[in-house]
Amino acid sequence: MKLPLTLSFLLLLACLKLSAQTKAIQFGIKAGIATTSLSRTPGTDIKLDKADKSGFGYFAGAFASFNFNRFSLQPAIIFNALSSQSSQNAISGDIIYRTYGKWRLYYLQVPVNLIYNIPVQGGGFYVGAGPYIANALSGRFTPAVDPVLPNASSLAASPPFNAKFGNDDFSNFKRFDYGANAVAGFALNSGFMINAVYNLGIANIQGNDRYIYESTKTRSLGIALGYKF
Repeated sequence: MKLPLTLSFLLLLACLKLSAQTKAIQFGIKAGIATTSLSRTPGTDIKLDKADKSGFGYFAGAFASFNFNRFSLQPAIIFNALSSQSSQNAISGDIIYRTYGKWRLYYLQVPVNLIYNIPVQGGGFYVGAGPYIANALSGRFTPAVDPVLPNASSLAASPPFNAKFGNDDFSNFKRFDYGANAVAGFALNSGFMINAVYNLGIANIQGNDRYIYESTKTRSLGIALGYKF
């Protein structure tokens, strides 16, 4: 048992040393902030008094870079927090109210980008794009008091609640998401990076609870700092 483990460890060290010498394989970390939103299509019989608004989100994760001349294939694992101002159902007995507030959803996202590198003195620019898949970890809706009708019981009396993910009639969202992203940035020879990234959700993550919305898709535009080893 010890021999295979020892051989595996030595093989890993050899691969890391080879990648460090050739830069054929690199690893990195990144984190950033983003403007995020849920792009939502209201039901045909619903008129919303307040429009949906974007919110503040953040993300962080690690990536690998498989380099082939000027091209790189970069898979990553990202923790992604989305925020959006929108309406939601509030149920009191047999009565359904519409209540306005903030959704915050947390995802584990796996993007795979094809990158084109443009070397310049001191570093290089890069642009790329690719697909991603994501799985919801959790979510929470926090109602906001209506500034016009602060005593409205349908808003002020509604407590925060956790998102329900699934495919039943009471689910707020589906758990699985997928889409495309684009990235552009600059990397220093020292390894430090800065980039902008846009995520375009393609999947309709709206759950079967469609009293207000027929469709919900994720959107985010962010800026990140990173370091490539």
